Amino acid sequence: MQNAWSALRLLETEPAARRYLSHCYQTRGLPHPDRLAFHQSTRFLYTWQQARQFYETAHGASLSVRPLLLFYGYVHLLKGWLITCDPDYPQNSRVLQHGVTTRKRKRGAYHLLEDEVRPQKEGLFAHLARLFGPTPLQDRYSLDELFASLAELGGPYAAVTGRKSPWVRVGLDIAQRHDDKQGTVFRVTFPAGSDGPLAYSPETFRQYVRRLAPDGCDAFLFQWVDGTGKEAVVPSTALSEWERHPLFSFHHGSLYFWNGTAETLPLPIWASHYLILYVLSMLCRYETEWWGELALSPAYSERYLVECFLDSHAHTLPTVILKQMQKNNPLFCE
Repeated sequence: MQNAWSALRLLETEPAARRYLSHCYQTRGLPHPDRLAFHQSTRFLYTWQQARQFYETAHGASLSVRPLLLFYGYVHLLKGWLITCDPDYPQNSRVLQHGVTTRKRKRGAYHLLEDEVRPQKEGLFAHLARLFGPTPLQDRYSLDELFASLAELGGPYAAVTGRKSPWVRVGLDIAQRHDDKQGTVFRVTFPAGSDGPLAYSPETFRQYVRRLAPDGCDAFLFQWVDGTGKEAVVPSTALSEWERHPLFSFHHGSLYFWNGTAETLPLPIWASHYLILYVLSMLCRYETEWWGELALSPAYSERYLVECFLDSHAHTLPTVILKQMQKNNPLFCE
């Protein structure tokens, strides 16, 4: 996390913010990129500054208020990313709203994983989804499916719920051969499975992965090894692009495959974290009795899952956003 903020802190300076925005707008073919960058640079740099300050404060905060601090820090991170693609943001007051809502809860027993969050047609979340995907959104998402959709929480999720994560770790090793043009070549080996896509025949499995690949991914995804097994070889220069594929996720140097159904594909990581943090922050603010019990009492096993999520978010999402900023401008913090 510290390395990400060290890089992002450059954007808190006026000259760097303006140069960066001008490059982004010019790359997108927008007219008068320097003028657009001038108008947005002050908002842009203070957005990054406030994001960093929220995360720094959250680092030493107790669980009772930490989700609230991380949510608003994350909102500022996303707004900074948004400004690089939308020089007119905010167009109106509606896009300043959070863009999601939670259901009204009854006074009876409340279970965190049974709670739901519903995207709205307007607001920040809807605006981000239109720019960065996914569209269309589902009508609602349960906390259970959102937690299950995060590969980095596979272990904690299984420990708390007693159900295995849909994510399966995939073998990732350096292949025996070395390609002079492509550099190091990795061998990706998929484990055998008795359910889900891993139970498909090799050919059906390959077609399934190919069908769900986003544009631009199929150039390297299907250099399959001959034979009956589910293996592929990937040059190191293309391996990072696997993160764009909805069936794959990288975490701490490991590659994971989504062995759930195509109908329940996980949201992009930025969206899942937004929805979960929103619910947790709302509990902090408005359900103080229940949240106090969860945060201060060892009686709820969900506390372990929440703490793992918050730790993962604080260490992972600033780096995720940094990578997006570097994609917008490859010279940024090279």
